[in-house]
Amino acid sequence: MSVTTVPSTESRTQGRQAATLDRLAGTGGLVFAATLVADNIIRASAPGFDAAPAQVSAYFLDHRAAALLPLGLFPAGLLALFPFAAGLWARARQEESRWWASAGVLGAATIAALFAIVNITEIVLTAKAARLASSPAVVQALWTLRAAAFGLDLAAIAVALIGLSRAAAAMRLIPSWLALAAWPGAACLLTAATFTVALADGGPWLAVGLAGFIVWIVFVITASVSLLRGRQTP
Repeated sequence: MSVTTVPSTESRTQGRQAATLDRLAGTGGLVFAATLVADNIIRASAPGFDAAPAQVSAYFLDHRAAALLPLGLFPAGLLALFPFAAGLWARARQEESRWWASAGVLGAATIAALFAIVNITEIVLTAKAARLASSPAVVQALWTLRAAAFGLDLAAIAVALIGLSRAAAAMRLIPSWLALAAWPGAACLLTAATFTVALADGGPWLAVGLAGFIVWIVFVITASVSLLRGRQTP
């Protein structure tokens, strides 16, 4: 065996390992995007943030399937988000792209933490729906807590979107137009998060955040497909 054979073999092994991690990250991203879309479609039937306690209690009493399905999707989405974010971070080689990727990973971790609060409040409302129906003040407090966590989560999504999209753009995993769209998308998310109090009172700021949320989903899908294909964008 020549001395040049060992480095060549090691290089091929590292290449296969990197490709495997890319596929894992890409699969995680697509699973996360799928659970995100399904979750929001199901939650569309839930009461608004400014709903009366009686309306909230009635929803969790009479729509058990719609209440339980998003709670079951949350762990799957969580397990999918982290490989996606970690995959982009591991791929970042240059100092600048690694910095942006690190910021994006912190944003992703905050998304998980804040959305966990949303799910925790819904677990309580679902599990104790019958008993809480006679305690409107408790229901109101839980529902407002849910809205507050949801609103602040929009800021975490903005951080993840900017950080991960900048890193992905440096690695040519997303087209330039999507890298540019991430900025106004993040601005919409941050604007909605800034008015979380008004959002919890039923204000129209959720519609502003929706524009940025769509950019976030498009980014995750686009970057995930590039990771799975192992190709850079033109």
